[in-house]
Amino acid sequence: MIAALLKVALSPAGKALGALLLAGSLLGGLYAFAYSSGRTAGRVEQLQDTVAAYEKRTGIDNETNSLGRVALCLELGGLRDECEQLRGLDTAAKGQ
Repeated sequence: MIAALLKVALSPAGKALGALLLAGSLLGGLYAFAYSSGRTAGRVEQLQDTVAAYEKRTGIDNETNSLGRVALCLELGGLRDECEQLRGLDTAAKGQ
């Protein structure tokens, strides 16, 4: 039995089959490595975008927190007359 398998393995067809199996294994391993690397690169890029968005949001938060009610109202497109009405709300709220 072993002699028959050895005879087939050493024949030209057996060598060709072995070469095909080896090439398939190498290509499969290369594909798995490339897929894993691409997936990791995608995650890194997504995390970088998330950090950039968070930093931008933090900057916007700092800008809006430093604005008073009237300035924020004007920055958001409110009319000056309407926004000026907010000026008295701070002192009215403190008195209650």
